[in-house]
Amino acid sequence: MSQQNLVLLNGLVRLGWGLGGLLAPSAMAAARLAPDTADRPEATLFVRGFAAHQVGAAVLALAAARRPRLQRPAMRLAVSLDVLDMLSAVVEARARGRMDPDTVGGFAFSAAGAASAAAALRRGS
Repeated sequence: MSQQNLVLLNGLVRLGWGLGGLLAPSAMAAARLAPDTADRPEATLFVRGFAAHQVGAAVLALAAARRPRLQRPAMRLAVSLDVLDMLSAVVEARARGRMDPDTVGGFAFSAAGAASAAAALRRGS
């Protein structure tokens, strides 16, 4: 897969999840793509915040798919965000004393994003 296609795929997946989490967190929870926070508005705010940073990274990635000079910075941002998200999942799992569906799902989503962004970086070397 070309660098441009990897950047585009990374951006589209982030945009899909990000818009879903930002605009419809209950629907994302029903699809088991986000935790159910309907009875905890403070937690819903954090889901929306996480989703918003995915939208931000997606917008940059989608812009970069058409502007080669933006591809490396966009994918570096994506890898950085995903590594930090993976770290937060590990910290949370330690605090809970276990990995559960939320922490495993968050870690897996971020690992997939980091892997696709890193692959795009390698293709552009």
